[in-house]
Amino acid sequence: MERKQKIMENLDLYYNELRDLIYQITVDKDGWLNFSKRLLHILQASYVHIQAIDFSYHVLSYSYGVGDLPVEAYAAAELDFLHYPIDSDPRWGKFLYPERKGWYQCHTHVTDEFVQQSELYQNILLPCHLRYVATQDLIWDEKLCVFWSISTSQQRQPLNQTELAFLDRLLPHLKRIVMVQRFVYEFSLENIVGYHLIDRISQPMMLLNLSGHVVHYNQTMQSFLENNPSLDVIDHKLILPECDQQQFTATLYAIEKAFRYQQDQLQYFKETQFPAVTTEYSLIIDLLTSEKEMSFFGVRPLVMLTFDTSMGITLKNNFNSKQKYYLAHGDLKQAYKLSKRELEVCDLFVNGLNLEQISVSCNITLGSLRTYLKRIFAKTQTNSQTELMRLLMGVAMDYEIKENQ
Repeated sequence: MERKQKIMENLDLYYNELRDLIYQITVDKDGWLNFSKRLLHILQASYVHIQAIDFSYHVLSYSYGVGDLPVEAYAAAELDFLHYPIDSDPRWGKFLYPERKGWYQCHTHVTDEFVQQSELYQNILLPCHLRYVATQDLIWDEKLCVFWSISTSQQRQPLNQTELAFLDRLLPHLKRIVMVQRFVYEFSLENIVGYHLIDRISQPMMLLNLSGHVVHYNQTMQSFLENNPSLDVIDHKLILPECDQQQFTATLYAIEKAFRYQQDQLQYFKETQFPAVTTEYSLIIDLLTSEKEMSFFGVRPLVMLTFDTSMGITLKNNFNSKQKYYLAHGDLKQAYKLSKRELEVCDLFVNGLNLEQISVSCNITLGSLRTYLKRIFAKTQTNSQTELMRLLMGVAMDYEIKENQ
């Protein structure tokens, strides 16, 4: 009892310092890093981790960890963990159990025998000294769960009750900070580049997180899934033909690696043509990064998938027979000085036609079309097809939907 009291008295010496560091999180971009590093040192822990699950979309929407090893040592482990099947990690079920109260600690049910046989522990966790974890939720409601974890090594052993009691004193302050920054941890489709536009496009389009979990797709994509047995969405996860699935998963992994550790490489993941083996469709993968994703460590971005199913080209007369979007040519011409041909290209583009279809419809070569697009990009100050689409469809007053005429 005397030793326990001594430990608590020693920890109490750090309370004011840690509390003050918590309130720096909202004003200092390195706030979480500074707080976590200090806590690691005080507790002699291995890793401090804050994560979020957005229940609305069934995805891990945020993950940011700080450890006692160099950042490079965690890179592969963090990526592997983010892409590891949740069902294969026994800790999730216990932590998310609705009747659980207080701190979750894995050593109460994850045995040494299990650890010795577990790929998760042997290949991902133990090499980073992450044998034990104590986890507590900071937000838990019908939409969002934000939780805070402290991991310790086999040698260090789990956090004891005295240490958890000390952390309990910090929890009210952490909860206040997390509530203030709630928008960081949840998916807000209102702020996702491309969300509003994909429901208005006649081409199959889908939003995924980097674990392959589906966040949203348009009605055309729904019809495409129903009519294409080689594709499916099972348990909110996109399933491609077996010949493509492994490469697709590896591509998402590479994108997340670049986003977290090699942001100078992100340019290579803008409108990337996926090398599908099957000839039933072609697929473009486009990383969506808004100011939110680039400003806050840990936010997991989305990718937009655009499926091109037109192995047969849709000709202009066929296109004109369908419901379409009519851009306000006068406004666009006045604002961006677009020529008649450039406006025609924008009309076709905003209605979901791909470059090959547009070139056929305009009776020009693909080379000429790309020249027109470069001019349009320059005049509208956009840098990609995604940004151009956002501009054309993001201003609601600039167009109207007309039925067949």
